[in-house]
Amino acid sequence: MKITEEQKKELLRKILSAEARERLARIRLAKPEFAEKVEQILITLFLQGRIKEQLSDEKFKELLKKLI
Repeated sequence: MKITEEQKKELLRKILSAEARERLARIRLAKPEFAEKVEQILITLFLQGRIKEQLSDEKFKELLKKLI
């Protein structure tokens, strides 16, 4: 399934809190490829129903530690 850039932004707004989205934006500046991978993983988990609530910055940091 191919999603547009706008759909991706909307999904990320549902998945991540404002603080977590800011963190992802900072990651994108330093490591764009990693940020893209993280976005794909988040969207996949959300669409599979494995992310049921918006991730706070703390939860997002925990997820990032697992991915590094």
